[in-house]
Amino acid sequence: MQKYLLYNSVEPEELPTLKELSTVEICKIWSGMSRHIYRHLLKKRAVDIGVGSFALVPAQATVAEGKVLPVERPMFILSKTLKMFYNLESEETKIPDETPIVQPDFEEIAAHTHFRHEIVEQCVQETLHCFAGALRDNKEVEFSFRSIGILAVRNKVLNMTFFDGCLLELDTTGNMMKALLEDPNMMSLAAFPGQNDFSRISQDEVLLLPSLVVETPHQPLVPPVSLKPRRESAPWGGGSRRVSVLDPVFLARRRVSQASQQSTEVDQAKDKEAGQVGHLPVIQEKTQMMLKHPTSPVQQGLKVSASAPRPSELRRQPLYTEKEERELQLLLASKRREVEAEVWRKYFGNRATTEHGRTSCPYVFEDPYRPAHLLRKAYAQRLKERERSEPPAEFQLLRKTLEDKSVQANLLKR
Repeated sequence: MQKYLLYNSVEPEELPTLKELSTVEICKIWSGMSRHIYRHLLKKRAVDIGVGSFALVPAQATVAEGKVLPVERPMFILSKTLKMFYNLESEETKIPDETPIVQPDFEEIAAHTHFRHEIVEQCVQETLHCFAGALRDNKEVEFSFRSIGILAVRNKVLNMTFFDGCLLELDTTGNMMKALLEDPNMMSLAAFPGQNDFSRISQDEVLLLPSLVVETPHQPLVPPVSLKPRRESAPWGGGSRRVSVLDPVFLARRRVSQASQQSTEVDQAKDKEAGQVGHLPVIQEKTQMMLKHPTSPVQQGLKVSASAPRPSELRRQPLYTEKEERELQLLLASKRREVEAEVWRKYFGNRATTEHGRTSCPYVFEDPYRPAHLLRKAYAQRLKERERSEPPAEFQLLRKTLEDKSVQANLLKR
């Protein structure tokens, strides 16, 4: 933990492993790290990565008619030492006592990514070192964890948004879908490809991790700048590394597979040359005849199992799976909330400056950040208060006129 409390900026000499790796290799290692964290979250374990911990915590969502649903939501809990040292703001939540806290298993990550164990460990630590350096320099940061979410830092405020698939799969209560659709606070936890609730609103540069790229938002013509330190050129020329970062066992297996593939290609070429004189023309002629006049398996005398899908059954299969349907429904709900919020800001944001609280479009939308059942209750309360207040003189005259029996009789005759 102490190595992430920096008093000086991070220099390229402090990142020897990132200097040897390419950007693609760094992202591959962090993809393996993200999958490792995700597997532990599925087993209800918390993972401490050094600057904070990923964990599942119980939460409550308020849905229609004031009902409260229990859910399980993932969270990134920043280290208290790091939070106090860099003066950051983040959501404070305690990890449940029954949740075991584990450290990343770099040997397992190396086995899945085919990198050497020490390379994986040093790459992760040096990338987190860059993250701490960005916090020290007050930079905007977006740290992407594949299949998990995006960790963002804006103006000393840290926020973690999770992808919709991660939120739905990690929840074991079955209430997350309804909570995301009906509770605006829960929907703010979801991040979608290309946008999230904590999107960039400033014109400052933002550091994208783990790719180590600096990007300027809202300026597509400005090219991104890579901050990855360059590898020193080898004495035999080029920018190749001196020592391979891949696992020796993986390299040996790859050489064996390449050699076997080459021998197989040579044998196939020899068989092709030898078969051109023999039965190859007859086989080619039969193949061309079958392509011109295709037959069903029954006509060919083959047995078709009863469980095999028929063409009519294949057409009836749904276009989307159940998981894709839920993710699409969440995306549409998020887009609808964005449109409502934009209209609200456009027509109701200047309420204080308009005369008597009136706006240019008073009947477009109600407040999108309040649930529908609360809006209905507020509207009913407003009607009751209006009935209790004394009606105007013109309404009193109209009521007296209608109460006159002679007027009612004339109205009935008409």
